[in-house]
Amino acid sequence: MEKSIKKWTTYGFLITLALAILFVDYTQTFDDSITSFTTYVPVYDYIVSIMRYSVLGAFGGMFVGVYVGWRLSKRTPGDKQ
Repeated sequence: MEKSIKKWTTYGFLITLALAILFVDYTQTFDDSITSFTTYVPVYDYIVSIMRYSVLGAFGGMFVGVYVGWRLSKRTPGDKQ
């Protein structure tokens, strides 16, 4: 069960890291009545926000790993898949 938890935690972290890199916004747009300004988020703030989502994904993966490990340990050798 411990192996399953570690594996799913790693999967959750990596999958959420990839999704966070794709979908976390790194620009800020300020609209005025005449013009609009676009600024970039500082690198430190961008990395912290990506890591925040990745750690949350790792916790989600950990819970999936607990469930999968619990289901696998509950099976008996005579059960068919």
